[in-house]
Amino acid sequence: MSRRERVVIAHRIPAAVTPLGSWLTEIADDVVLVTSAEAADGYRGAMGEVIAVADYGSNETVEVLRRLCRDGGVSRIVSGTEDDVLRVAAVREEFGLPGMHTVAATAFIDKLVMKAAAGRAVEVPRHTGDIDPDHLRDFASRVPGPWVVKPRRSYGSRGIEVVTGIGHLLAETAGRDPDDTLVEQFVDGTLHHVDGFMCGGEVVLALPSEYLGTCLSFQDSTPLGSVQLDAADPVCRQLVDFAHAVVGALPATDAGPFHLEVFRRPDGSLVFCEIACRLGGGHIMESLTYRLGVNPVQVWYRLQAGLPADIPTVPAAGSVGFLLVPPRIGTLTAIDTPDLPGYVRDFCIRTEVPRDFRGATASTDELLGFVVDGPTAATVRENLRSCTALADRITTWV
Repeated sequence: MSRRERVVIAHRIPAAVTPLGSWLTEIADDVVLVTSAEAADGYRGAMGEVIAVADYGSNETVEVLRRLCRDGGVSRIVSGTEDDVLRVAAVREEFGLPGMHTVAATAFIDKLVMKAAAGRAVEVPRHTGDIDPDHLRDFASRVPGPWVVKPRRSYGSRGIEVVTGIGHLLAETAGRDPDDTLVEQFVDGTLHHVDGFMCGGEVVLALPSEYLGTCLSFQDSTPLGSVQLDAADPVCRQLVDFAHAVVGALPATDAGPFHLEVFRRPDGSLVFCEIACRLGGGHIMESLTYRLGVNPVQVWYRLQAGLPADIPTVPAAGSVGFLLVPPRIGTLTAIDTPDLPGYVRDFCIRTEVPRDFRGATASTDELLGFVVDGPTAATVRENLRSCTALADRITTWV
């Protein structure tokens, strides 16, 4: 690659999690990294140029990307987090750069558009994007509650409320943006996620997992866990087939990851929840890395940058799971050093002590995190239960 051809990366995750310099070593000197002020120092010296944006979530990041493109020599823009999908797609489209553009990005971000696409292939919850009170009264008369009120364009289960009764529904939607609100029928069942790679509307790799708890567990300060299913489990095959149907119904993309969430009712039927064109949060990156033998984000970023990378298609035997322990409401006064069992692959502490907490605000908020493995999903479930008990023993709250 000539020095005039630059790859721009929009990325706010710290270098300790995503060491981009070593992942993209062949072109690191020709990379311009646009990142948050908090993460910038960790990348300095590893990239050709590092641009720190004081408020990375603001439009300033977009203006930096546009300026770099106007200056010329930008061959690609690489990104990886949900908050960058739409805005990076728009800049790519404006300057004729390869990669995902706005129409495809919108289908993977806007849950109203997403459900319209997925609904052509699989069952989706009955829903509406019209929160006019008269329309909601009509909707509620036809679609029994409870109902879920959520932003159309958000992630991490932020802003989601489960409501019962028309009065509750009208009150919850009254203060919401009518252009960014979805109301859908609550689905009773187990929540699963399927993570993998897709390309050209086809699934290349799919690894189904089951959530232990729900993505709203954080609202009650309850841990959220996940365990990869055994390949021989009939539910695993059912979820893989469902993923193929969903990916085929959404706009085709270049090679990249997906994170699909699916409800499984008590009768065994599956209902679409949502899909993202990026890796899932929590410790899904670490869980997949242990199972696949390669970091999926590294593979994805190399592909986006135009570098060679092999998408893994055959996971190793066994199962990997993770546990997110959210903060409670109260004061955390101590975290003892634990004696970790051998099945714990990763353990992290995400806070200093002492510290006051007002609870969690998203499904991926964590005080403590565990990644564990085992020969079967049943073993991993038991290991995660043990980690939940361990987290209670080593934390002191007042």
